[in-house]
Amino acid sequence: MSLSNDMGFVMRSHLLAASIIARHATPENQILDDNELGILQEFCANPAKKDELLMKHGMNELGKPAGSGAQDMGSLAGHCVARHDTDNPALNEEEIEMLRNWFQRGGAGSGDAKL
Repeated sequence: MSLSNDMGFVMRSHLLAASIIARHATPENQILDDNELGILQEFCANPAKKDELLMKHGMNELGKPAGSGAQDMGSLAGHCVARHDTDNPALNEEEIEMLRNWFQRGGAGSGDAKL
């Protein structure tokens, strides 16, 4: 998935987490597939391990601008992970907590769209 202008607006407005959750219940409107959700779930469980997570999924950022490895692979979730702890994060702490809670309730697996 390339980062379109619309997705850029969603990230800058810090609406991405709510959009992922709200749209997940309808398969044709889902923002992330199961693989991308897995990356995001792993990140939300332990944001401090972002570098290890990026390496594990082949999105090495060493010597590159934050998010470029993930963007090269077309990974929106990876892009969000890579931008964590930068001056321009894709997900703020509230969004990470919102997603963490959603994952813990089984939202990604059950189609639960409740925030």
